[in-house]
Amino acid sequence: MTVSKEERYAMIRAAALKIQKRNKVKKSNALLAKQVERLDRQDYKADVRWSDSEKFVTETYSDVYNATMKEEWN
Repeated sequence: MTVSKEERYAMIRAAALKIQKRNKVKKSNALLAKQVERLDRQDYKADVRWSDSEKFVTETYSDVYNATMKEEWN
């Protein structure tokens, strides 16, 4: 059985895509398992660093803070 160059390329490409997809799923599952484990241990906040916290608080809660300050001034 002879396989043309195009068919061989298509078969190799399909196999490579299948392997890449499998690796992405494994990586995603491992990350999800790690997050679940962190939640179970209740140390999911351990990744927050002091340098990150100010930026996180500012981006997340600045609208609430500003609205509260406006109400207090009025």
